[in-house]
Amino acid sequence: MPNAIETERLERITPAVEVELAVIRTSFATKDDVQRILNLLYEHKLEIFAALSKQREDFYAALTQVQIDLHKTLIGHVWKLYVLASLVLGGVYYIARYVH
Repeated sequence: MPNAIETERLERITPAVEVELAVIRTSFATKDDVQRILNLLYEHKLEIFAALSKQREDFYAALTQVQIDLHKTLIGHVWKLYVLASLVLGGVYYIARYVH
């Protein structure tokens, strides 16, 4: 998700591009005008792709961190289960060996 600054900037730029396109349509713009508009659109396209790439990197970094936390939690539970099983088996052995 783009942050508020990027969203505000895109909201300011979009009407400017629409005005430029309207001027081109009504004034039979020259080739230079069309080229200027295309360059403007291309620059914004690059900015949007850069923002999307940053968002994707942040998402994968957060996903990796969640995966690491999940594995740590899982390993902690496995150790607790191992300790419990060891105590139960030790108790069964003690009862079988010394109580009977």
